[in-house]
Amino acid sequence: MKVLRHWQQIGFLRQLLHGAALISGALLPLGGAPDYTATWDLFFNGVLPAMVPILLILIGFDVMMCKVLADGTDEQESKRLRNILISHYWVSAPVFLVFLMFIAPSLIP
Repeated sequence: MKVLRHWQQIGFLRQLLHGAALISGALLPLGGAPDYTATWDLFFNGVLPAMVPILLILIGFDVMMCKVLADGTDEQESKRLRNILISHYWVSAPVFLVFLMFIAPSLIP
């Protein structure tokens, strides 16, 4: 599969970043109002809603760096960076939509 092959070529740290973003985005709908007790509610209602935007910002920084590095490189490196960018877009878009659905009730009066 072409998508899996591209994802394997992006590097281990980017794979960890994608995995963390996808897992936290999948768990985000389980969160609710802040409840800072010493149970799992602290993770789902405190840590997870704060972690998702940080992961999205990290992906955004890597997108920016890939675009900067792609300028003036050879064709093979440019293609590799383009594949990394495509992977970032496919991972960050659904996580961002889930985050918007989670945060929208708090933003709309």
